Amino acid sequence: MALRVAVIGVGHLGKIHAEIYARLAKKDPQLELAALCDTTPEAEKHAKSLKVPCVKDYTQLEGKVDAVSVVVPTTFHRAVGGFFLERGVACMIEKPIAKTAGEAEELCALAEKSGAVLQVGHVERFNPVVRAAAPYLGRPRFVEAVRISPYPFRSTDVGVTLDLMIHDIDLIVALAGEEPGEIRAAGTPVFSKSEDVANARLEFPSGCVANVTASRVSLKKERKMRIFQDDGYLSLDLLGNEGVFIEKSEALKSGAIDPSKISLASLGAAALTFQLEKLIRRVVLKGDKTPPLDAELAAFVACVRTRTPPLVDGFAGTRALKVAERVLACMRAL
Repeated sequence: MALRVAVIGVGHLGKIHAEIYARLAKKDPQLELAALCDTTPEAEKHAKSLKVPCVKDYTQLEGKVDAVSVVVPTTFHRAVGGFFLERGVACMIEKPIAKTAGEAEELCALAEKSGAVLQVGHVERFNPVVRAAAPYLGRPRFVEAVRISPYPFRSTDVGVTLDLMIHDIDLIVALAGEEPGEIRAAGTPVFSKSEDVANARLEFPSGCVANVTASRVSLKKERKMRIFQDDGYLSLDLLGNEGVFIEKSEALKSGAIDPSKISLASLGAAALTFQLEKLIRRVVLKGDKTPPLDAELAAFVACVRTRTPPLVDGFAGTRALKVAERVLACMRAL
């Protein structure tokens, strides 16, 4: 029997979820895009284009689906996700997992009780260049993340912290392997009632410090992260799907070369070549061509089938939300 998947919420992102499932189903006869759910005429048109039924009430799908993507406004994540989880239906809930950490914990409890798979849509975990960087990631000492974009005129039920910054919070907390001990933040609204620009400084018990900036009132899109660790440095362009890893050469690590005894000035034009060949190792990072959301939804389907824990489960989504809530709680108005 085919795995029956539905998409709840057919706005901008929900349409993309539906299209990806439809593509996956064409390649996999054991996967079926069973239905879309939304109240708008646009959703019905989209469903017709994909040749699937469209319902207006998600409760109509009870007993008819095995898994769902929950792509409704954050305010409704608890109600919609909870309905399916308590019935044992796997859920891929877009980030943030819920409106509050309390609601997120309730969703996790429902998933644990029913045994349903719960995955949260922190799509950057599936970014090709992030996956390409994974073998080179070590203990972070300092992280700088910048995520900016033009005003979206959607997803404005939450501020930029829960809309954009939470992606980098999730990545950084996963990388650090712990939650921050101290947080300082500042932000300001521009077009909406919530903050549209925000900056946070996260200080972790291990000594790692992260500086995170998010804006949705910029003239361009940029998603970059720089990670400094004991013997190396990574620079990742999450939007451009490229990056670089630079670390000390083996000669430098072992002490075979002592930089204090070298006069780079005396090397003249050869100084740069010397540094690149003798002092550092440079690895160009290039992700594959798989779009992150495609990889995320394919992974969700695989987890539902194999009953294996997702890369970003409910507890990871809750952890990111808790840190984001702490950022908002201490945010100083600019």
